Amino acid sequence: MVLKKYLNRSNKLVVLLLMLALAVMLAACGAQKDSGEAAEDASQEEAPETPVVEVVKSIDEIDTEDMHDLPLQIESITLLEDGTLRIVPLEDLLKNAETNNEVKDGAIYPFADSGKVKDFYLVRYGNGGFRTIICLMEDGSLSALSANELINDHITVVWDNLTGRDTYVSVEEVEGEDGYGVVGVTEDGEEIDLDFSLDF
Repeated sequence: MVLKKYLNRSNKLVVLLLMLALAVMLAACGAQKDSGEAAEDASQEEAPETPVVEVVKSIDEIDTEDMHDLPLQIESITLLEDGTLRIVPLEDLLKNAETNNEVKDGAIYPFADSGKVKDFYLVRYGNGGFRTIICLMEDGSLSALSANELINDHITVVWDNLTGRDTYVSVEEVEGEDGYGVVGVTEDGEEIDLDFSLDF
């Protein structure tokens, strides 16, 4: 009889201990789940949103089959709102840019060290089918790619501060009897011949 009572008490004690252990485990699981959700919420809150940079201006179809100009081996030129000029290279221009580790996200950014670009122009000059990209910079100066290196060597070489002025507001391509020319228009309306600042 005493043994039976002792066993009943032991069973009750075991059951009680099991229930207590189960309650502790459930509480721990709940706390772990809550902390996991809190950590996930915190990580979602901390993750910075990638800002969307708007396109200001873009030119596609740079080299076409029916053109009379020398190919630049460029697929597109895009000016972004933050003043970045993005150029998508092709063929040898792409290979050389990859060799020089200049390609980022499928594009090159040759004017990155020149400052912020306000506008850009793809212009013809001379009578040999030469073209180049001229950028109007935020400070009013002009920067350009060397057409010789771009067309003949398939690399990008930037010339900054063309003519030494910082009062430009636009660039215009002009067509003459013997070919094309390029002028930079200043704040006071003066047209500066840029042909001599560009290489042939």
